[in-house]
Amino acid sequence: MLLFSIGITFLTIVFLEVVNATEYINFEIVIIPVLSLLWGPFGVLGFVIVETAYLLVCDPNDYIYTVKVISMLFISNMLLWKLWYSVMNRDGHEIPNFNTLYNIIKFFAMFIIYLIVAYILLNGLIKGNSDAMDLYHNMIMIFPLSVIVLIMGIHIAVKYKIPLYTPKKRLRKILPEKAYTIMLISAIIIGMANIILVENEFYSTIISILVMALLLIYITKPLEENCVIKEDININLFNKINSSLFILLLILLGLATVPMYIFIPEEITPNEILGNFSRVIIQYMTLMLIPVLGYMYYLEKNMTKPINRLSKSLSRTINKEEDYQMLNDDLNSITVNNELKSLAGSLLEMEEDLNLYREQLIEVTSQKERYETEMKLAHEIQDSMISKDFEKYNNGENCEIWGLMKPAREVAGDFYDFFKIDDDNIGFVIGDVSGKGITASLIMVKAMTLIQDYAIHLDDLSEVFYEVNNLLCEGNVENLFVTCWLGKINFKTKKLSYVNAGHNPPLIKQNDNFEYVHIDPGIVLAAMEDLPYETHEIQLKSGDAIVLYTDGITEANYNYKDFYGEERLKDILNKHKNEDLKKIIGSVEKDINDFCENKEQFDDTTMFAIRLK
Repeated sequence: MLLFSIGITFLTIVFLEVVNATEYINFEIVIIPVLSLLWGPFGVLGFVIVETAYLLVCDPNDYIYTVKVISMLFISNMLLWKLWYSVMNRDGHEIPNFNTLYNIIKFFAMFIIYLIVAYILLNGLIKGNSDAMDLYHNMIMIFPLSVIVLIMGIHIAVKYKIPLYTPKKRLRKILPEKAYTIMLISAIIIGMANIILVENEFYSTIISILVMALLLIYITKPLEENCVIKEDININLFNKINSSLFILLLILLGLATVPMYIFIPEEITPNEILGNFSRVIIQYMTLMLIPVLGYMYYLEKNMTKPINRLSKSLSRTINKEEDYQMLNDDLNSITVNNELKSLAGSLLEMEEDLNLYREQLIEVTSQKERYETEMKLAHEIQDSMISKDFEKYNNGENCEIWGLMKPAREVAGDFYDFFKIDDDNIGFVIGDVSGKGITASLIMVKAMTLIQDYAIHLDDLSEVFYEVNNLLCEGNVENLFVTCWLGKINFKTKKLSYVNAGHNPPLIKQNDNFEYVHIDPGIVLAAMEDLPYETHEIQLKSGDAIVLYTDGITEANYNYKDFYGEERLKDILNKHKNEDLKKIIGSVEKDINDFCENKEQFDDTTMFAIRLK
């Protein structure tokens, strides 16, 4: 910060010398309030180092004057920096900005104190010196330009996130809070009395040194809390309009002083010109400042404050009912009678709609979670009903069994089952309920339970389907039907009895390969009552195998481009025909996944296989 301040000051002075702008006016002073307010002690120190060298180069013999001027510049600008952070801050200690009318009034009040202190020190330290008064007149003349440069500095610092220097709480408080204020007031009173009452230059200097000591004590005043630079600080609308007004004010001041350049008599000295210019600027500033501040008050009250309130209200995170109430209160507090009030009303209506939507969303989400929980429970119940105790038969002497069921949704309409009828007979079944979801799964459970119960008690499988069909037709308001294939094997005779109700033909390996057994498939279950079904028989031998499946196998597809098909199913079975049933069914499952590129399927996938030993 110190090196930056030195560099800026040096470049400014070099530029002013090149354009020959330093003959009567010390234009470099325009940047010291900016350096002070933005970078504090480092900014002021960097300026006074370069300014000291510059004054000594210009007049090396008058070093006492240089020391006095530099002392005045250092103390007055350090006071300007301390006043910004010490005077009451409505939003806590914040970096210099013109985002509110309060900050603008505060800045002008501080600058008046700054000019008063500069006047007191210059008159007290260099009493009667015309150069000192010229310097003071310079400070007044370039005040509007200082404001413009300060606005530009704040814009640049905020836009490019340049770190500023702010006073810290760490300084130890050696005096009570009010004592520091008393020191400042006392310094101003003593300094003014020094100018009016004391004529002796030596005594005036001594008193001025006392005044500087009092001001230095005030400058060391610690803050009650550290200054926090808000991360979301920005150049708001009010600030941008103020910037435009200040620029306009500077132009008007410039136009007001143009006649003075034109009609200056030759006998008037440069000192008199500077004095006249400073008085004109003070007069115009006084006349213009009151209406400008009044306009800014109107602007802030009717535009920028309501806009800022809208912005802050809408950026608040809303999680609880209290947050909605706070937003309601904020929007209702906008009392302006213009478009902003209409906007606030529209936002209130939108907030009410959002609140209603939020309540509905919570209810829908709750229902969805409850539905998902129920579906998960239904899946677990259904999964527990599907027989998986394959090892009980695989370890025996009669047969080998394996099955697979993959629901397309949480619950399935497909099913398979196998059950012991007696010591010599085993029953097995596969089925597919039309439709999906809970209703289909309920029909599936009902059909599976009825089939097992009747198959155990009735010898003829066609009678089993006759009875089950009639029972499924009762109360079938959804008009769902069931395709089903039921078989029974006698281990002693190795005879297979089976009945088909509209289901896919099974594949049976009796010789070397699996082949489809095509017969009249019959009518599906639950279509209508009192339908006849026919029992068929096939003589098997050891090593023969039967594979049952649902249409979710043969109709598996990827984006409806092609079906897996019966031929591909038969080919993969024959490719692995000599392996155990678990591997055979696993190979079919893998081949289907490869065919469908592992995409999610639209139908349940179910298979069942049994092989005689």
